[in-house]
Amino acid sequence: MCGPRNPEGLRLEFSVDRTTRSAHAVWFPRASHIGYADLVHGGLVGTVLDEAMAKLANELGHPAVTAELRVRFDRPVPVGRPLRVEARLVDARGRLLRAEAAALLEDGAEAATASAKLMIPRGNRP
Repeated sequence: MCGPRNPEGLRLEFSVDRTTRSAHAVWFPRASHIGYADLVHGGLVGTVLDEAMAKLANELGHPAVTAELRVRFDRPVPVGRPLRVEARLVDARGRLLRAEAAALLEDGAEAATASAKLMIPRGNRP
């Protein structure tokens, strides 16, 4: 859905820092992402935050999927402006992982934050 090879996707390219267990990407929402009045649809902002956390977990060797996602929206996201997405792995115990993410506007203000519980499906442990 979100990777750079999907022509219909969001084309996110993440940089992962294994030392800090974090990842980031910059997304440029297009006009097709409008939800209302030249603002990005909140569902897409939530999707980007979810993708950041799941991508990070997988890149760190945890083949996990999202089991629970909580998103808080603080500011609207304008179309056509860069949105920095950051994620970090908070905890990994057995098959359960916890992660957090933030979507930051150009001035560094938080547009949205998220937390997730990710689960490694049975039989997929590294």
